[in-house]
Amino acid sequence: MSQISARVQNLPASPFVTFAALGSKCDNVISFRSGSPGHGLIPGVRATINQARSVDISLYRVPHYGSPKARKDAAQYFQQRYGLEFDPSQINITSGFTHLFYCLCTTILNPGDTVLLIEPTFPQYQQPIELAGGKRVIIPTKEEDNWKPKPEAIQTAFENYPDAKMIVFNYPNNPSGAVMTEADWNAIADTLMVEVDRRATEGGTPLLVLSDDAYVPLFHQDSHEYATLGATLQKRLSLAQGLEKYSLEQLMESFFIICTLSKEGVGGLLLGMGATKNTKLLEFLRTTQKATVISSNALGEIALSAIIQPDPHNTLKWAGQLYASRLNQLALGLNSIFEKHGLLKVFNHRPASFVPPAGMYLYTNFSHLKGLKVNVDFLERVRTLVEGKFDFRSLFCENKINTSLDVALWLLLEAKVNAVPMGKPEDCYIRFSVSLPQAIVESSPQGTDRQQTEEKGEKLISQALNQIDQSLQNLCHFD
Repeated sequence: MSQISARVQNLPASPFVTFAALGSKCDNVISFRSGSPGHGLIPGVRATINQARSVDISLYRVPHYGSPKARKDAAQYFQQRYGLEFDPSQINITSGFTHLFYCLCTTILNPGDTVLLIEPTFPQYQQPIELAGGKRVIIPTKEEDNWKPKPEAIQTAFENYPDAKMIVFNYPNNPSGAVMTEADWNAIADTLMVEVDRRATEGGTPLLVLSDDAYVPLFHQDSHEYATLGATLQKRLSLAQGLEKYSLEQLMESFFIICTLSKEGVGGLLLGMGATKNTKLLEFLRTTQKATVISSNALGEIALSAIIQPDPHNTLKWAGQLYASRLNQLALGLNSIFEKHGLLKVFNHRPASFVPPAGMYLYTNFSHLKGLKVNVDFLERVRTLVEGKFDFRSLFCENKINTSLDVALWLLLEAKVNAVPMGKPEDCYIRFSVSLPQAIVESSPQGTDRQQTEEKGEKLISQALNQIDQSLQNLCHFD
């Protein structure tokens, strides 16, 4: 009998961890794998953290669900960044998004319970759900719909899984960068209200509506075009009357927002924040948290106290513009390369990369490469690289590129570019992160040299595009 549980043995590996390990075996690789922000700390946050480090940090030990001050700061953060009103008693704090999501899954899921996720989905959701004994069901979306979920698709999922415990929304989306308008959210809210009312009437399993809003602070700074689910519900509730008001109040009881400070530039000081009007759920969630962590992240709480202060440097606004520029450069470059090699005709002349309205990621369609042959020497290098990670027999069937994993391995070994395969394997989508933390240039202990950071990132992307171009030329020539 194995010492390791079957649950852990069968747990799928994170593609981020896997490709970090594979990339470490290769020399001179340009990494587009990391989701860690590449814009540096907000200057005031840096100063606050440095000041805190000068004293005995043991003095900052705090409760596992966050100190009273941190939860008060978090309430201000939710109001500033999301326009949402929560009392500090309705907020939980812990060590990062993943830990909070794991605790939430452990709190609400029984073995076999269903969680509804929307395609394309963040891979890190899978492990906490499966560790808690749950199963994922994916609600399909289409690229031609800008990866937005249709209310009727959500309704179909509820009909097929009437006892689903949770549905997860993540917009701006990782990996696609998809965003939602207020009209989009209102249409989905109608579907959610019907489902929540049905369960209340029939005495069914309560539904948790989780909104993962990690990227909102970076990309909603000056835009009134995009909206969040929470803000849409709150606005609609303030205007509602009668039965609609009652239904919205019920839905707000089912709503849970979760976010992280990492996208503010403090990825190394993991702090996850969750808020809900459902105080009974929070009480049980705190029980789960206490079983997995004794103290909240003290330095993360200190960073939060500085993040909610005014930033005269407009760091987040600059960061959003920085990522938009990089996404545009990378997308145009990849499309130009595919067109140069005559591959767009395989895909009805549609570009491989659409610049997303928001986000740090380019979700690129590499199905143009399906069917192209690779040589025996390359396959031997793949065999050596993936030993202990993948079953080599499942890769490059008939010596051809067939899946997103094949594409990612080809990019890594031939183009020296590390990016992450996501989505359905047969669809051949690759996620490129343009956060490029390796491009940060610090001009002083107080801040980042923005011009040099912009220039360094631009050079890295240009170099990567040149390497992909050359590798694709060799691949097409061999084929």
